[in-house]
Amino acid sequence: MFTHAHILNRSLRLCAVASAVASAVASAVVAVMCLSACRQGKEVRTIHVGDSLESRHITPDLDAMRRLEGIWLDGETDEVLLQVRGDSIFYPDTTSLPARFIIYDDTLLIFGASDLRYPIRRQSDYAFDYVNVQGDEMHLRRSESPDDSLLFVHRRYAPIILDRLVKRDTVVFTPSGQRLHLYIDVNPTSRKVFRTAYNDNGMQVQQVYYDNIIHISVYDGRKKLFSRDIDKRQFAELIPSGFLDGAILSNMEWGKTDTKRTTFRATLCEPEGAKCYVVDLHVSLDGQLSTELAEY
Repeated sequence: MFTHAHILNRSLRLCAVASAVASAVASAVVAVMCLSACRQGKEVRTIHVGDSLESRHITPDLDAMRRLEGIWLDGETDEVLLQVRGDSIFYPDTTSLPARFIIYDDTLLIFGASDLRYPIRRQSDYAFDYVNVQGDEMHLRRSESPDDSLLFVHRRYAPIILDRLVKRDTVVFTPSGQRLHLYIDVNPTSRKVFRTAYNDNGMQVQQVYYDNIIHISVYDGRKKLFSRDIDKRQFAELIPSGFLDGAILSNMEWGKTDTKRTTFRATLCEPEGAKCYVVDLHVSLDGQLSTELAEY
């Protein structure tokens, strides 16, 4: 015999099962719709616009993208600017990373650290005109010389090294006459720092630099007072992460020596940029390290 409560509980369970089945069917329908959209050349992408997020449906113009394939020259100087293969743009120098792109609604969208749109003014098989980020209209023409393709054959990207191996050997004296021997070694590492730049035709490009690691040592005669590798991550509590991630530990110099400590001065800068942080590293005569922000 079933009570009313039993029947009610069983009905609720059946409703829950039916709801789950309906949800699964709805998800399957959505998946089929998404698959169908992809097969029709449609793409759903979240585009970063400044500090906001804009979600929208983008339908790439595949014919326009195919028409852009090839090597393109500056319409005025005949300088080789770029090569388009598939959905990627390649540059003739070895310091700029390839970039993904799409064309939609007469707009060239290049994906990078920030996604930038370039309005297209004219596109044909032999001409491509667009407006760059400075608002200038750029005129490109298709290359007809087979020799231009040699600029893109077996090109390997080479990250930029701003400061190669640097060694400094300095002798200093404390006010009491104690003689200290200081060593500074600046060495490039394999850690990469990315920088957004703009080439001569106003297109955003991504460049990669190698960061440095710097070894500092302090000796009193043959007695080692301090010896350590320094990298920029040790300054995370002093420098904002937004700057630190894109900065290079570019230099280290001796600052001063007093009765209690020797001070080294580290410089962290944006690659090719003017913004820098300066950090003082204080090494006490008993081998203890402390850091403080000197200037920005």
